[in-house]
Parts: sequence; C-alpha cells; structure tokens
Amino acid sequence: MNRFLTLPLALLSASALAHTPPPSTAHRTTVDASLVATWRSASLVDDNAYWQVPGTMMGGHAWPAEKGAQVDEMNLGLSHRIDDDLAGVLKLGSHAGGMDDHSGVELEHAYIVYAPGPWQLQAGRMSAGFSPGLAQHAAERLASEAPLALDVFFGRHFHDDGARLAWQGNQGVSVGAEVWRGKAFPATDSNDGGAWDLFAQYQWQGTALTFAAGGWFYSAAAEARADHRYGGGHQHVPVAPPGQNTAAFPDIRYTGDTDIAGVHAHLGYHLNNDWQLSLQAEWMRAELDGTVHDAIGRQARLDGSQNGGWVQPGIIWRTHTFAVRAERLSTENSLVGPAAPQLATESGLANPDGHVPRRVTALWRWQWRPHIALRAEAIRDESLPAADHRFNIGIVWQQQIWSSTDR
Repeated sequence: MNRFLTLPLALLSASALAHTPPPSTAHRTTVDASLVATWRSASLVDDNAYWQVPGTMMGGHAWPAEKGAQVDEMNLGLSHRIDDDLAGVLKLGSHAGGMDDHSGVELEHAYIVYAPGPWQLQAGRMSAGFSPGLAQHAAERLASEAPLALDVFFGRHFHDDGARLAWQGNQGVSVGAEVWRGKAFPATDSNDGGAWDLFAQYQWQGTALTFAAGGWFYSAAAEARADHRYGGGHQHVPVAPPGQNTAAFPDIRYTGDTDIAGVHAHLGYHLNNDWQLSLQAEWMRAELDGTVHDAIGRQARLDGSQNGGWVQPGIIWRTHTFAVRAERLSTENSLVGPAAPQLATESGLANPDGHVPRRVTALWRWQWRPHIALRAEAIRDESLPAADHRFNIGIVWQQQIWSSTDR
C-alpha cells in the first residue's frame, strides 16, 4: 500500500509512525497528489433526509453515500527536508461534502517533524496517529467508504492542531502520545474542550509472515458540541422542492467527556510470488459521560457505551486484491431527566427497536498501472433499520509528481 506522501521521515500515517526506520536522505523536496472518484448505484438516504445511525450522536464529515458519480477526495502535498533530522509538511485536501456538495479545499496538514534517533516530534496541523484506520483516507484503504465506527466515533476525518511525541524501539515496539486543540470531532475547540491520546504498537516480520498489533486510548472534552453536517449554525439543511417536505433538523448539543479505547491487528502471509493472504481488524469502545441539551434549556444526563469495529480478510493475487470487510456497531445509552425521552429521540441516541448497525462490503481492487488502481464493491448496508444495497465502481490515482535530490 502506497502512502500519500513519501516524506523521508515516513510520519504521515499511524502505521508508518509506529514503525518508522531511521530518516532517509534520498529526497529533499517532494510533491505528491492523489484523486479518488466513485460511481454508486444508490443513495443511502433520500435527498431530503438526514443520515443518523440509531443510538448515536454523529457529526464531523460523516456524510452518507450518494447515488451517481462523485469525486470522493483530492489531495496535494508538499514535504521538504530542512536537514537530516528536520522536515516540514504541507497538504491541501478536498472531500465530498454531502447532499449539496459542501466540500472545499482546506489545509489538512501543516506541521514540522523533528526526528533525532529513535525519537519523533511533530507539531502543527496533523492527522491522528493512534488508530491505523483513522489515518487512512479513501486513496489508501481498500474500500472507498470509511468504516462505520470511524464515521460515528470520529466523524470520518481527523485533522487537528496539536503535537505528537513518539519513540521507536529496536525490537518492533513503539509508543507515543498526542495532545490536540479540539477542532476534530468528538472534541470542541473551546475553553473546556480539547483532547489527548496514548498509543503503543508491536510489529514483527519473518520470512513469510508479518504481524502488527497495538492499542490506544483517546480522551476528548466537548462544550456545546453540534452536528455540523446539518446544524450548529451551518446551512447544510436540505430544502425540498414544491410538493415535498423536509423535516427540520433538531440542533441538539453535547457537553461532556468522550473516552474511546481501541485495539488493532494486521496479519500477512506471503505464500509465493503470486499469492498473499492478509487479515486486518480494529475494534473500539466509546464511553460518554455528559449532558445532552438544546437552545430552549431542555437537558438530560447521558451515560453511554458504544462499541464498533470491523474485520477484513483478503487475498492478493499479483495485482488483484479480493477482500471482505464486515462491520458492526452496538450502543447502550441511558438518559436521565424530565426531557430525556424527547432529547433521546431528537439527538439520535434513542434506539427503541434495538437496531444493531451492520455493513458488509465485498471488494476487488486492481492495480492497473503503477499509479492507477480500479476497484469495484458490493455493499449491504444496515446502518439504518431498512437495509440498503449498492454497487460502487471507482478509480484511484496516487503519484509522486515531483522530487528533488539536491542537498
């Protein structure tokens, strides 16, 4: 799997961060680009409906799948080595942004990397380093759509201002810590907001077998957190044409703590030059302790536990990859207070029918050219009580378009 940026320090993803080799001096400056486009046979929700997984409070950039062709993601990145231990990274990105395509180009990465020996220090605007799944975007993962757990717990994409300190040992063990300002869901950028996390990973590689496993803990504080996909002062609410109706989106806020712990593993086996086997999995559990409230003063105390994750076995034959990703979510929420029944329903935390969100994706990816991949997916989506079936066909372009070796 090719990383979006090939910065010599190899610090642009969680998996790279956890087992980074000593800095290379092969390239001083690199420019990289990627583009992902996908055609989908059906939309997950109607044009004038909201995507709300039962039992959860969503937000961030967790938009539902839409029928037709769409540019899922575009990225342009620049990395420059200042000296042997110091480098800078800039990355511009654009992601599909919902029913009216509220996407736009934003500065996703802007940070400095300092890596003396086994230590690595990064500071600036970055992606998270604690979860391998969260670090992957549409161009890097096998499936075009993000896992449900990442949509629900982290709003799909994680970019925040912060700092990361990591240490890489000689025996495949790495540990790290991060502190965040709180711009990324589920935290808020406020006086009582912000987030931090800890992570550790072990990696082993044999002649034919490779294995990596790790765990992490993330803690966020939020103050009047809104679902900015449709509310919270953002004008993303769909407007129905004459003769049709659109329900008003209830702007329910959350103030309190969210603690999320996760484990992940990756197993690979190289049978021969043509065949490889792989197994990837990640599981996480979120604990919510806070208050759900609205603009007219109604509030209820929330004590919630939510679990989610996925397992993805795959077979690689030459330039073709065949895989299945199976996902599952479960929620258990308790709201206390006079307004609890109304707020539970309006916030999405209510799940009276006990629906268990699931999704299964069967996929094929073909590395047609060194920098061009084609993929096809068949999806059974049960994130909502009514099951949805859709087919996706997409193309992925990833390439280093310029590099300088001048010292």
